[in-house]
Amino acid sequence: PNGSESEAPRDAMAIASILRAMGVESYDDRVVNQLLELMSRYIGDVLEDARTYSEHANKNEIDSDDVKLAIQARAGFSFTTPPPREVVLKLARERNSIPLPSIEPGTGIKLPPEAYQLTAQNYQIRVEVKVDDRFRPATSEPNKPVPAEASPK
Repeated sequence: PNGSESEAPRDAMAIASILRAMGVESYDDRVVNQLLELMSRYIGDVLEDARTYSEHANKNEIDSDDVKLAIQARAGFSFTTPPPREVVLKLARERNSIPLPSIEPGTGIKLPPEAYQLTAQNYQIRVEVKVDDRFRPATSEPNKPVPAEASPK
C-alpha cells in the first residue's frame, strides 16, 4: 500500500489517507482501486439522478437541492441498517455448527491473470524527467539518448 503511493493519482492518495485515518494500516493495493471504482460509480449514479430531478423541475442546471434529493433517494435503497447483533450471532452459530467438507487437492476456482481481474489497477503513471530544460519520458537507462520522435517539440 505504501510503496507506490507517491506516484498514485490524487484520489487514490486521498482514499489511502482516509484508510490510515480510520486506523487501517495494512491492506492490499487493490482495496484502493475497489474503493475508487465504488466512489466513481456512486457519484456518477447520484449525478445522473440529480440531472433527472433537475430536468423534471424544468431547470437548466443541476443545483445542490437536486444532488441532496438524489443522495436521499439513493440512501433509501443503497444502504440498509444491519440486523441486530443477536440475530447475526444466532445465524452464525447455526451456520458454523455444520462442518465444511474436506478440500481435495487440485480443486478450486481458477482465476484469470491479475490484469484481467476487475481488481487490477486501471491507470498508468507517466514519469517525465527534465533534461536540458525540456521534459522527456523517463527510461530505465538514464544515459541513453532519446529518439527524435520521442522528444517533445
